[in-house]
Amino acid sequence: MEPERSLETMLQDIRRQEKRSPIFNQYHRQLLDPLRDRDWVSSSKLPDHPGTIIALLRNGLLERRSTDEGVEYRMTEAGLAELSRPR
Repeated sequence: MEPERSLETMLQDIRRQEKRSPIFNQYHRQLLDPLRDRDWVSSSKLPDHPGTIIALLRNGLLERRSTDEGVEYRMTEAGLAELSRPR
């Protein structure tokens, strides 16, 4: 039989699980959709939504690289999988 856990322990477990599954919303989907072919795209061709881009980078759904022409982004395999999931 499993010993009873304290409320604080259960709260910590819930918070840890929430951190593992990032929220994927319509703004993320709209920004990733033009990147579906997985080529590098200049930041000037993407919508100007820095918060959304940061969230996608942090969650591993987007990659960034700096070139002589500027900053470029492309979707990762995880991003493609997330974009392909049904809503």
